[in-house]
Amino acid sequence: MKHLDEIHFIQPVDKGIWLITGPGKGRFPHCNGFLMIGDRTVLIDAGIGVERIVEIDRRMRIDALIISHSHPDHILSWHVLNDRQLLLPAQTPASVGDLRLLGQRFVEGRQEAQYWTWVASDRLGIHPMRRPDHQFDDGEILDFGSIQLQAIHAPGHLDDHYCFLEKITGTLFSVDIDFTGFGPWYGNPEGDIHRFRKSVSMLRDLPYRRICSAHKLPIARSDADEAFDRYLGAFDRQKTAVFALCRQGMDLTAMVGNSPFYRNRMRDGRLQRIFETQMIRKNLALLVQENRIVEESGIYRAI
Repeated sequence: MKHLDEIHFIQPVDKGIWLITGPGKGRFPHCNGFLMIGDRTVLIDAGIGVERIVEIDRRMRIDALIISHSHPDHILSWHVLNDRQLLLPAQTPASVGDLRLLGQRFVEGRQEAQYWTWVASDRLGIHPMRRPDHQFDDGEILDFGSIQLQAIHAPGHLDDHYCFLEKITGTLFSVDIDFTGFGPWYGNPEGDIHRFRKSVSMLRDLPYRRICSAHKLPIARSDADEAFDRYLGAFDRQKTAVFALCRQGMDLTAMVGNSPFYRNRMRDGRLQRIFETQMIRKNLALLVQENRIVEESGIYRAI
């Protein structure tokens, strides 16, 4: 296919489907993309960066861009394909057209939201998105001839998070149900642990032959059950890490400083605190509901 196999960051997945590895092995602020060649050439997500999109487009014109959800590492370089067909989830709000409003959606507090907007625009170079040509909904089949993508709404990570099942090859694009060692990520206000777990379990029951995620290499069907077990188990591992801090008796600020999720390894300490606060809060709420901890004057203690 126009010598795509000569490009070091591209590898075949199945007939008409190619994995485009994002810079840094697809780690944030990048992600993996997926190129599908049917009646038209389609790219899922724009987190592979400007140079890689331009290189692919030079060899084989990209006709359409599908955005799986509105996180920065997935919309990163969408503007390179601004003149192509743009498809977004039905649940994606108009705030993607204004980075200031997007910051207010993803981060609590005026100053912290402003900081997120600065990171997105000045550090990452993200452009506000234009109105899409089409917004797909749950269960819809995106028909590209020999490529048939079923859109699967999978919230929890984000309200507008979608996965896709290519019906002909049985390729499941699980996107940010990503099976990484970090585990599930729900560090925005709309992240929801219960909905996230439900989405993961729903994906597990689909008729797929392989899984392709946004931040890891493809997983064969023979290895999928183990990967799902490990990923679902990570929800409990994360909650256990927060419970361990409650055994010591801590307030939220001390827990965030302890950094049970990022282990203080994120380069941007301010963003780390923002995201970690959200994830700890959600686990504290679960532990309170389970009557495993009690909060007294801001201090959380195990019962």
